[in-house]
Amino acid sequence: MTNYDVIVIGGGPGGYVAAIKAALAGKKTAIVEKENLGGVCLNWGCIPTKSLLRNAEVVRDLSEGEKFGFCVGDIKADYAAAQKRSREVSARLVKGIEYLMKKNSIKVYRDSARFTGKKELTLAGGEKLGAKNIIIATGSKPFALPMLDYSKANVLDSKKALQLTKAPKSIMIIGAGAIGMEFATVFRSYGAQVHIVEMLPRVLPGEDEEISALVHKEFTKKGFDVHVGTKLVSVKNDGKKVTANFEKDGKTFCIESEMVLAATGVRPNTEELNLKAFGFQLDRRGCVEVDSRMRTNVDGVYAIGDVTGKLALAHTASAQGMCVVDGICGKDVQTLDYDNIPKCTYTVPEVASAGLTETKAKEQGYDVKTAVFPLSANGKAVSYGDDAGFVKLVYDKKYGQLLGVHMTGIHVTEMVWGIVGYLQMEMTVEEMAKVVHPHPTVSEAIMEAAHIANGEPIHI
Repeated sequence: MTNYDVIVIGGGPGGYVAAIKAALAGKKTAIVEKENLGGVCLNWGCIPTKSLLRNAEVVRDLSEGEKFGFCVGDIKADYAAAQKRSREVSARLVKGIEYLMKKNSIKVYRDSARFTGKKELTLAGGEKLGAKNIIIATGSKPFALPMLDYSKANVLDSKKALQLTKAPKSIMIIGAGAIGMEFATVFRSYGAQVHIVEMLPRVLPGEDEEISALVHKEFTKKGFDVHVGTKLVSVKNDGKKVTANFEKDGKTFCIESEMVLAATGVRPNTEELNLKAFGFQLDRRGCVEVDSRMRTNVDGVYAIGDVTGKLALAHTASAQGMCVVDGICGKDVQTLDYDNIPKCTYTVPEVASAGLTETKAKEQGYDVKTAVFPLSANGKAVSYGDDAGFVKLVYDKKYGQLLGVHMTGIHVTEMVWGIVGYLQMEMTVEEMAKVVHPHPTVSEAIMEAAHIANGEPIHI
């Protein structure tokens, strides 16, 4: 049996980051990954979807040429070329992770692993590994809707959707979270008729209610067929056409489309790890239960990323991985505040948020106030011809402490990192208003909203 200081099971953004940090700390480190390094994020999630969204953005910009004073004639958008580029982008970044493994002398086992002891793993190929510390970073998979037959080519999950080389003529997307709304944006940009169906009362249900309302409005204006508070009742599929019956407010209706995409969340990859045999505590979803330092109930074994059920975001997994290694090395461990971890959705308009929503802040007992600055009053947004959206501050009335920021509009996903710093420093809206922002930028809207919060609106 080969022994290590640290073994990481899973090579996604949590696993490979933890492995690199452990190796940099002088730990003999190995990583077990049966597929490509980079996990879902680099291969079938964050990166390829952003590549497709960028192609879609170019298509939209060219189609609006008259607004900017040029005409390119009939546009023939090649979705196959866009899909090919998305795979090339993923492959390039995966090679980068492979290089980092070699650079940091991290042993990579191209295999799957299961626990055959509390500190022992057996690979599918039969080799046994032991470690002082084991980090479970096996991620998640799309949740499968039982009414759908995924063996049919026109029934998609997020991975199958990224393998399409031709945009559908029509598609119904079940689930209006970030994944569903981003795919909707891509396919609509290539001319597809897109139906979005969400069981909860609003699109992007995890975001602030005003954000959801504006995104719903903008999607409807752009020709999306959006249904919220709507339940899937039944599905028929002859392989060429999907016919689905839905129920809303006691009434039923039917939608027909060429394809259907299920975007209803994810579930953890824990089934093959043999965790129950060694007493690991799992919740009802199968997620590994951990404390604030990502420690499981088994000494020396940790879990990070989607498999913990905390917050299914790549940067959350990376942050958790670094916290684990700090603990292993005897350093102070930062306790992650999951409310303050930023969330981004790359739709049109974009959405970004950090901190408490207005509703959550009230539930936690704060005397809540809000300030909203519209991007229609922001010079950069107006100059770019893309001024739909706003910045909303949620703050405590008594002290003026910032509790949350919720934004929708152009470039907001590039602005939210600064908000995380404000929240961590427990800044007040008065202090925020004194932070000088460059002009012209969309980020000025944050400062302007702070001025409003202080009763001193400048540009509105």
